[in-house]
Parts: sequence; C-alpha cells; structure tokens
Amino acid sequence: MVKNYILFVVMLSAMVTISSLYITQPMQPLFMEEFGISIAQVTLFTSVVLFALAFAPIVYGYLLEKFDTRKVLFVSLGLIGILQCWLCFAQDYQTFLSLRLFEALAIPAALTATLTTLTRVKTQNIQKYVSVYVASTVFGGVLSRVGGGFITSISSWQFTFGALGITTLIVAILSYKLPQSSQMANAKITPKIVLELLKDKRYAILYMGAFLVLFCFQGALNFMPFEIKALNPDITPAQIGFLYLGYLIGIITALLAGRIKRLLGGDLRAIVFGFVIFGIAPLIMLLRSFWWLFFAVFVICIGMFIVHSVLSAVVNSISDKKGITNGLYLAFYYTGGTIGTTMPSFIYHHFGWEVLCVFLSGILFLSALVFYKMRLIFKERV
Repeated sequence: MVKNYILFVVMLSAMVTISSLYITQPMQPLFMEEFGISIAQVTLFTSVVLFALAFAPIVYGYLLEKFDTRKVLFVSLGLIGILQCWLCFAQDYQTFLSLRLFEALAIPAALTATLTTLTRVKTQNIQKYVSVYVASTVFGGVLSRVGGGFITSISSWQFTFGALGITTLIVAILSYKLPQSSQMANAKITPKIVLELLKDKRYAILYMGAFLVLFCFQGALNFMPFEIKALNPDITPAQIGFLYLGYLIGIITALLAGRIKRLLGGDLRAIVFGFVIFGIAPLIMLLRSFWWLFFAVFVICIGMFIVHSVLSAVVNSISDKKGITNGLYLAFYYTGGTIGTTMPSFIYHHFGWEVLCVFLSGILFLSALVFYKMRLIFKERV
C-alpha cells in the first residue's frame, strides 16, 4: 500500500510539474498578441524555466542526499501552485515573465525530488519505475498542451492557469503524507564526487545524449506553433494544442521501454534506435501541412521517449548516488532544452523552417552514430 501511494503521488507530482512548465507553449501566439511581444520574447516563458532546470538540479540533487525529499517536494509543489494562480493576475509581459522566473526556481526542485523519491522505492527494478515517471511527465505534457489549449479556447488563459495552480496545491498536500526517506542521513555528497562522475566516460556520453535529445525535441516542437500559424493565420490555441496529441504515444513508449530494450538486445541498441526514429521526424516535418506535422509529432515522441526512458534508467542503474546523478542528468537534459528553445529561433528566423528541420535531423543521426561508436564503454555490443 505504501509503495502504491508513493507511486500515485509521484505520478501526480510529475504531471502537474511538467504541465506548469509547458502550459504556455500552445498559447504563445495568443500571448504575442495580448502582450504585443516578439517570438524571441514569448519563448522566454518556457526557456527561463528550462534555464533554471539546467542548473538548479545539481544543487537540489545535492540537498536531496542530505534532507527529507518529502519536505522538498511539498514546499516546491506548494510554491508552484501559488505562483501558477498568481500568474492569472499578470497584466503585462514584465510581470508575467518575473513570476515565471520565480516559478523556475521551484520546478527543478519538484522534478528532482519526484525522480529521486521514485528511484529509491525499489532499486531492483529501476527501468519500471523510471518508465512510470517518464510516462507521467509525458501525460503532463499532453495535459498542458492539448488540454491547456482547449480550455483556453473555451474560456481564457487565466482560467487555465488558475485551474492548474489549484490542482498543484492539492498534489502538494498529498505529497506531505509521503513516508520519510531512510537513505538521507548517511549520504555525503561532495563536489569531488560530482567531478568524478563527469570524468566517467559512461556518464559523459549519457549526459551528452540527454542534452541533445531535449535540444532537438524543443527545437522541433517549440517552433511548430509559429509555422502552423504562418500556414493558417486563423488557427486557434485548441487546434495548436491538438498537434501535440502525439504525446500520447510517448506514454506507451515510455511504459514499454523495458520490453523495447529486450527486443532490441540491450540499452545501447535501444538508444541508437530511438535517435534514428527521432531523426526521421524532422524530415517528415518538411512536408508543410497540418496533418503531416501532426503525424511527425507521433514519430518524434516515439524516438524521444525511447531515448529518454532508457538513458534515465541506465544513469540510475550504474550509480548508488541517485540524488546527485539524477540532478546532473536533469541539468544536462534541461540545458539542452534551454538552448533548444532559443538557438533554433535564429535558424528559423534567418534560414527558415526547412533548414531548421534538416539541422535537427542531422544532429539526431549523428547522435545515433556516436552512441554506436561508443558502445564498448558500456561493454555492450550493438
């Protein structure tokens, strides 16, 4: 019963936290009109949070080896809920961005605490629990993009943010009833340990994969609303959100990650396969129509969540310092996401959609090649 409750709360925590991160994405064209801002400015609503996620997990991972994860999760979810409600009253761009900056400090704490809590439940079956976590984050992405876009179309973006804020506060209350961790007291994580992890070639290649997979994921999906808006100026937030329905396949993919590994014959094979599938998607996106882009999201999510699920599990399986290794994983993962929401805007603005798609596809195929060439580090033949 205790494990089931932990799993239940962790799933809810992942869902509402990721929803808070991506809730602005389907509304970006709407915010551009309401606040009178540019593409570069509106993408900051997402990138400021990703920027914090790039660095804060290292600190939070360190603290989670020292303090009670339950309290960290409770406080961080509570802050996210309050700030999400507060955003409803933002009347201008500066106020909205400032509140997102404060929210950016709490979201990394919630995600790191959530993943650390989960991986400490039953270390003998890391892939199963990490897959549940990833599937929950995928569902949170669906809720924020599809659900958020739909609710905004029939009501307002203020109502959408308020509803998410209240839901997050309820989950925060549930998280306070989680049992205390029994592993915290004896953990002693030092900067030396962090450096030793980064010097390990296995971690270096895994963290590189985490960086690149979210870089390409954000690069593709963050600019899709603008391309759709250019193709159809009358498109609504609900229709833009509908594009992200392909996220649902990510839930299935994440939950089947263990079987996919066994079917392909190992972790490295699954990662290479995921990068190749992901690399095909931007080429499909060159066919500039709503339905081809809709289909491409399904392909993106299949490849991306195979890579993400397996990478997360491998990182946890080779370490007993889960707080810090998860923190570093999230740091590299969201550093890629931060750069993926900003740098591609230069390519998109100056060279167009086609060049951006080819650029992302090239990175993904190159990543697959790198993991194939580095397979001997993990003593696994591909």
